[in-house]
Amino acid sequence: MRYYGNKTKLLDFISDTANNFDVSDNKTFFDIFTGTTSVAQHFKKLGYTVIANDWLFFSYVLANANIETNQTPSFSSLRAKLECQSTNDIIDYLNNLEPSVDFITTNYTPYKSNKRQYFTTENGKKIDAIRVQINQWLSSGLITNPESCYLISSLIYAVNKVSNVSGTYGSYLKLWDKRAFNNLTLIKPSTIPSNNKNISLNADAEQIVGKYEVDILYLDPPYNSRQYASNYFLLELIAEGWFEGDLPEIYGHTGMRPYNHQKSLFCMKREAKNALTRLIEKAKAKYIMLSYNNEGIIDAKDVMQILSLKGEVTVYTSNHKRYRSIGQDGSNNKTTEYLYVIKTEGN
Repeated sequence: MRYYGNKTKLLDFISDTANNFDVSDNKTFFDIFTGTTSVAQHFKKLGYTVIANDWLFFSYVLANANIETNQTPSFSSLRAKLECQSTNDIIDYLNNLEPSVDFITTNYTPYKSNKRQYFTTENGKKIDAIRVQINQWLSSGLITNPESCYLISSLIYAVNKVSNVSGTYGSYLKLWDKRAFNNLTLIKPSTIPSNNKNISLNADAEQIVGKYEVDILYLDPPYNSRQYASNYFLLELIAEGWFEGDLPEIYGHTGMRPYNHQKSLFCMKREAKNALTRLIEKAKAKYIMLSYNNEGIIDAKDVMQILSLKGEVTVYTSNHKRYRSIGQDGSNNKTTEYLYVIKTEGN
């Protein structure tokens, strides 16, 4: 999935480091800035009990589907209503809905006089039809919240493959990316089997970090001034929907939704140090792992000073290719990833 800061290429680096930890038999892992859930999924596959949290709702949807859900939902009520046999039949039903014009088509495709081109008009209509149908099923009680998240996650993954964007959703491309002309198609999301009671959360990290005592707390906060709530506002809007009360307020040439309520302090130069300090002070973990890189807005000396207040700090490094959006020339495409490990006092 195209997502700034995705740690997919660093999973082995992170888990190989954690292999040296003296964790409990229950081995618990708290991914408090989970994003696309790639790290949380990796540790779930390793047998950890995983808590995955993010302030963005679309990330919570992915966490609910990938982390909290341990097997494909039954959809028993919906299958009875549709007289179908399997989850694949439900996915097929959604893929074959009659396209319809609603909020996404009207505002984020070149429909009629609109100039925004995040999606083709055809794909916008499919997004509208699918998202409206999922909401109708949920509001009528035909599906549960986990079942809803499962289906919305499938839509988010499909949307990601046909979006006419450089990589983030802060703006659309002036020229069409050829991927945008592909037909939006849902596929059945895979689930990671687990016997553990894994948890997905949608909360401010600072407000919940002290509520869970775990073996490993993994921190992957924003590194720079790019607010994720603005860069991924369209995925957030699709995940949240537009069905309760007034339609979402949008503005500007991009159709941005208001996001002041979701601004991260870690993206603010004046606030990031204090935010990290408070998070570390409240943490209840045997080990704390912090992913940061050489371009972070918190100076490396300050990071070390903050972390050292909690215990002994070891730093590991990995050089890898930076995230590159469409149109970037690829120069200066290397970045250094720092993995700070704290063995907290008393362990």
